[in-house]
Amino acid sequence: MLGFGNQGQGQGQSRGRGPKGYTRSDTRIEEDVNERLSQCGIDASEIEVKVQNGEVTLSGTVNSRWEKRRAEDVAEDCSGVRHVQNN
Repeated sequence: MLGFGNQGQGQGQSRGRGPKGYTRSDTRIEEDVNERLSQCGIDASEIEVKVQNGEVTLSGTVNSRWEKRRAEDVAEDCSGVRHVQNN
């Protein structure tokens, strides 16, 4: 039986962590980043997303510095992302 310490503490503060040894695939991370970029309120039509070993590389152009930072934040917030490089 699993033991659950600190029940009820910290709920809603983070999304949690996966099971021991679990690593989300690059394909799933890329799909998630692409989907979220298309729904985050910026024009992401010129952004290319590549993922390798959990590291996301964004390349292309956006209309403003705010959109660039927003794209970074969106990618960084996806589960499994270890680092975001914005070219």
